[in-house]
Amino acid sequence: MRAAWRIQPIHISLAMFLALVAGFTIGDPSFLSLYNAVTILNSVAILLAVGLGQVCVILTGGIDLSVGSIMSLVSVVFMMTLGPLGAWSYLVVLAIGTAAGFLNGLIVSRLRIPSFIATLGMQGVLVSVAYLLSAQPLSAPDTAYGILELVNGKLGPVQAVWLIAVAVFLVFYLMQRYTALGRTILYMGANERMSYLSGLPIDRARTLAFAFSGFGAAVAGIILSSTLYSGYPTIGAVYVLNSIAVVVVGGTAMTGGSGGVVNTLVGALIMGVINNGLTVVGIDVYAQQVFLGVLIIIAVAVTFDRKKVAIIK
Repeated sequence: MRAAWRIQPIHISLAMFLALVAGFTIGDPSFLSLYNAVTILNSVAILLAVGLGQVCVILTGGIDLSVGSIMSLVSVVFMMTLGPLGAWSYLVVLAIGTAAGFLNGLIVSRLRIPSFIATLGMQGVLVSVAYLLSAQPLSAPDTAYGILELVNGKLGPVQAVWLIAVAVFLVFYLMQRYTALGRTILYMGANERMSYLSGLPIDRARTLAFAFSGFGAAVAGIILSSTLYSGYPTIGAVYVLNSIAVVVVGGTAMTGGSGGVVNTLVGALIMGVINNGLTVVGIDVYAQQVFLGVLIIIAVAVTFDRKKVAIIK
């Protein structure tokens, strides 16, 4: 007998996405204009990249509060190295972001420090390094504009940034769906003790999950700084909350083991629509933060697995 169909968190997220699009369109028909759709998709690319990294850590039952500072450091180093290194700057900052994430993973898995504390401390360290490198905003040199077309350019009618987002999504999807690492991340999030007793390499999986988080934040930092043609030490600050929102609004449980990269794609689309739609219909910027906070609370309430947490602190 076929199993009964059940409503999953991602179904609720998809319904929310459609309802938001319909609501904002009713509020202002220009919301569905081609120009506005391009603007939304460009912002979704950044949210998706940083969210895909964050979801790897959240699936293990942890959290990465350093993604915003990784984005900031990447933006500063990227602008500083574009002139002397040219296109090699992309690889340099990707390596820096991934290394920062890997270091987070080592601290959490080897020193047994909770991810909240470890990444909060790393956030301060990375922001300080960014300030030491340049306390003032840095602009891209004129000679580097051609190099930035790798992100800001087009392939026919398709924005290059969309292709980057698709490529990053495929990397994370294939990792989660078809590799032992992806399965281990899900298993340990669902039941870490059982995963350990089964002989799964949970310390290595946790470390690599943080490395993937650093990689996603680095990609997001590259896209953001390329779009703005500048970098500065606080450029990624707002993306800490946004990255968590993208994950939980998409239907991934904060307790880990449930959800994944497809949910995060839906969450990024929802957040892109919300951020743009509230502005289009004229909602005050402070009221937007209230809306975002309430949305996160509701999303966590829906997806939170209370069976894993005996006491709510």
